[in-house]
Amino acid sequence: MSLPTFDRQRVRSFDGTDLEVQTWGSGPLTVVIANGLGGTLVAWTPMLRAMEGRVRFVSWDYRGLYGSKRPANLKALRVEDHVADMRAVMDATGVDQAVIAGWSMGVQVCIQAAADLGERVLGVLLINGTYGRVFETAFSAPGSRHLLPLLNHVAIKAAPALPPAVSLVTKQRWFLPLIERAGIVDKRLDREVFLAIAQGFDQLDFDVYHRIMACLNVHDGEPALAHIRVPLLMIAGDRDAMTPAAVRHVVHQRVPHAESHVVPGGTHYTLLEYPEAVIGRVERFFGDHFSGHLEAA
Repeated sequence: MSLPTFDRQRVRSFDGTDLEVQTWGSGPLTVVIANGLGGTLVAWTPMLRAMEGRVRFVSWDYRGLYGSKRPANLKALRVEDHVADMRAVMDATGVDQAVIAGWSMGVQVCIQAAADLGERVLGVLLINGTYGRVFETAFSAPGSRHLLPLLNHVAIKAAPALPPAVSLVTKQRWFLPLIERAGIVDKRLDREVFLAIAQGFDQLDFDVYHRIMACLNVHDGEPALAHIRVPLLMIAGDRDAMTPAAVRHVVHQRVPHAESHVVPGGTHYTLLEYPEAVIGRVERFFGDHFSGHLEAA
């Protein structure tokens, strides 16, 4: 599958931070995408292709990552700041209402956005992520809530050395077989898309990356769940440590009429491993709740 080419523009956010925004496709239904941390719109390639001609997709690079500039205040990397960026992106691209979709970190962003943006959110699609306090809710290993913040702090200190190291590792022939054997990805992974993402890591500002990770760990989106009144679908793989059953249970408890779908064999990269299963369930969700938009196509 060839990788899509996006239309790109610059948007100035609420605090003056310069963001790179990408749009792709056209259609009466708009989906605004919040990416995973370190991910880009490329990660959604299977869905973009499957819904071509029916859905317009809008996304942006998180502040300080890839094409977006660092904020002047490095404390402005909270989930709430990314939600404010989503609002600015919607304003700049003429999106009055949209389904919002998030993968990994984007799940936290979308949960908070669904509560904060009110009637501008038609529905919520969550793929492979948790609602908040990421080191506590998404990892069940003993001691992870204490060890992972410490390791993340060390990574901030080591940030200047990380891009060349990561670039070297991701370009090795043994990289994909190694992470497959470790269970990080499934053997059905779309290697072209995954490597396009992984090999872009050498462009990352790892200082900002790990500062954002620290913010994800202190953000608690559970209270926001109670304010979501629009249709919500949560998708996870049954091998995805980031979306354990306990996370899905909390979402179902807090959000009226929440739907969920678990993909057998899927890891944190379910969309790139089992695209037919994920896209089929998403299309049913869109058809059940937004058929008026899709029929207009």
